[in-house]
Amino acid sequence: MSDILIRKYRRSDRDAVLRITEESFDGFCLDKNMEDNFGPIANTTWQERKREGIDYDLRRNTEDVLVAELDGEVVGFVCTRLYHQHRTGHVANMAVAKDHQGCGVGKALMRRALDHFRKRGMRYARVETLEQNFKGQKLYPAFGFKEIGRQVYYLREL
Repeated sequence: MSDILIRKYRRSDRDAVLRITEESFDGFCLDKNMEDNFGPIANTTWQERKREGIDYDLRRNTEDVLVAELDGEVVGFVCTRLYHQHRTGHVANMAVAKDHQGCGVGKALMRRALDHFRKRGMRYARVETLEQNFKGQKLYPAFGFKEIGRQVYYLREL
């Protein structure tokens, strides 16, 4: 396998990032859980809503999005956010293309995200995941993250 290149997001990466979003968040997405329990929400799919959220970061936080490239192909990404007043970096979303999971891409992205936070003067790093994301629950503690609380999400029809 070639070396994984982690680099800043470019606008030309958008389609690949959104494709990875759609294929990688199945089973690990709050919008998917909502749809599983209530059916389609507002005539949209969970994939459309998740893509919209990622696309927001691609447009608003371009400098804080990193992509993983392997042999010239984008195979993963991490969207981060910086909360300067709290000196906290937030890993908002991270995903790896299904064909490249388990090959170290997620670890490489996390390492670079943490480096990005340090270089930008952050003192803390934060990440959340759903209880059903067993891979994330192994990955994040391996990078020194400590569980500090759990949140329960509720939804009802009006």
